[in-house]
Amino acid sequence: MSITDGPLAAYRPALRRRRGLTSRRYTAVLVLGDYLASALGFFLGLLLLNLITRNDFNRLDHLAVNIRHGFWFPLGIVVGMAISSQYRLSRRSPTQNSFTELKEYAMATSFGGIIAMGFSYLAHRYGRVEIQVPTQIIVGVVMTSFVIALYRSLLRAAVMSRRPVRIAVIDDGSTYQRIATHLHLQRGIALFGRISLQPDDRLDTIGTIDEIESLVAEHGLDRVIFGSINEMSSEVAFWYRRTTQLVDTALIPRMFEVISWRSRLTDLSGLPLLEMAPRNVSRFDHFMKRTFDVVVALIALIVTIPLALVIAVAIKLTSRGPVLFRQERLGRHRKPFTILKFRTMRLESRDSPLPEGTSSADVPLYVSRGKLHESNRRTAIGGVLRRSGLDEIPQFLNVLFGSMSIVGPRPFIVSESDIDDPHYARRFDVRPGITGLWQVSGRNDLTAEELRQLDYLYVTAWALWWDIKICVDTPRAMLRGLGAY
Repeated sequence: MSITDGPLAAYRPALRRRRGLTSRRYTAVLVLGDYLASALGFFLGLLLLNLITRNDFNRLDHLAVNIRHGFWFPLGIVVGMAISSQYRLSRRSPTQNSFTELKEYAMATSFGGIIAMGFSYLAHRYGRVEIQVPTQIIVGVVMTSFVIALYRSLLRAAVMSRRPVRIAVIDDGSTYQRIATHLHLQRGIALFGRISLQPDDRLDTIGTIDEIESLVAEHGLDRVIFGSINEMSSEVAFWYRRTTQLVDTALIPRMFEVISWRSRLTDLSGLPLLEMAPRNVSRFDHFMKRTFDVVVALIALIVTIPLALVIAVAIKLTSRGPVLFRQERLGRHRKPFTILKFRTMRLESRDSPLPEGTSSADVPLYVSRGKLHESNRRTAIGGVLRRSGLDEIPQFLNVLFGSMSIVGPRPFIVSESDIDDPHYARRFDVRPGITGLWQVSGRNDLTAEELRQLDYLYVTAWALWWDIKICVDTPRAMLRGLGAY
């Protein structure tokens, strides 16, 4: 259908339905929850001050008085969150992560703390109320940032479990599976399928873009994601603008293979400009990463000693062979090392050929690596260890020995490490990791090409904060077992 066939003539403003994360009730609960969370954060801050302060006024003896003086603190936080647009931003994306939003929460609560100080000063100036102690405000802001992040994460999960976000993808078909893989990693999302851009493209679709109004109504869509679009014609641009009036929309960048979280959106006299992440990994950065690796590995080994002993005994009792599985992998600068895992397979020979004519770069890793043929070779507890990732506990020893990192590219076996592309070969600039982008993005459900793209993004946009975020996201991926074979 062309634009002149009727859409412009029949054009009318669309009324967008507010439900779930976009409902007014959800916003009201956020405001009330932030007020209560900031009150709790302030109370926890007072308790923390009692442990570290030398000022008698911050002792528990004055707790009741300090709580009364902190009356303005929750009000200031709520106002600060509102002015910082946190209530509007909370409705924009169903895939928000509380960890990544922590920086914004910290900025908003800091602003709220300043506002609370202003309220306190006015009350002191005109109402003869004792002014708030700045130290209490500072500690309260720190504690409140974490309390609000935790509270919002739990509330968001509860709302999306009761009312999943209904999503469709408008795509020419070339990137739909990649987008679908990442959407399936998110809880509380119901993916309805692909909407094609061309009227004659109806294979494995729920409709075409010129049917967007009826599709939104029929499936009750909350959000539409625009994927790969070969050409932004005037007709596609029209339906894109129309879609934004019907439902919330998001757009996958055309060069998403090289765009990372450190890329920054700016403007050039009104023209949107996406700046790529700078290459600035210094010796200090490497030192911080290695320090992080050693500290986390030591803590993890100490904490998991009882569990590791139980797993080792269970392996010995249920199958013949060694407790540990050893295999040669390539590490930093292509140096070989021996990776350690708990053994999950019996000792029989392995035979898992690819189907004739299949390229290993175009199929999921669980196919190219013959994972489906391994189910009959797993030990009694091998499947549980694989799905949960507990078989990788011994790799913390690899981290201490310096051959691996906590976070990094996936450690390739030698036969899979022949990478000709110099950009993808940069994965060997860093140590391979126990976890990484591949772990939280689909694991064996990814193709070899997608895995290489993720490794390239990680190496070129590394930051310690990103390592911490991946560590936080890893337990969720492990519990869901997505891509674990």
